[in-house]
Amino acid sequence: MANKEGDVFYVGVRDPSSVRKALLESSKSIVEGLQRYEKFKVIREQKAAEILRFKEDIKEINKLINKLKSALPKTKLKEVLPKKSKKAKAKAKKIEKKIAPKIEVKKEVKPSELEKLEQELAEIEEKLARLG
Repeated sequence: MANKEGDVFYVGVRDPSSVRKALLESSKSIVEGLQRYEKFKVIREQKAAEILRFKEDIKEINKLINKLKSALPKTKLKEVLPKKSKKAKAKAKKIEKKIAPKIEVKKEVKPSELEKLEQELAEIEEKLARLG
């Protein structure tokens, strides 16, 4: 027999409630994963903001040190600084790249995404409770 475009086929599902329950549980785990991701994004943005604040604090400290040096009396004693090897300089640069990546900080945090996910999760849990 030739199959027409208007024909509809039905597939029998033996235990529809357990299939629906499994689908809802998987949806729930997906929504929970999205919630964790949203929290992670917020924490990452906070981290980037703290890094920028830390850099600004360092600049301020350096300015204050320079003011202090200029306020101290001049002496004929010279400051002896330990020399850094090339390996130490390269290692310091490598660590700096790891610690302070150039992350652009967003000014606005969207709590609405997290709220939407929480609402979806509540709906899924409600449907699961009805099936249970």
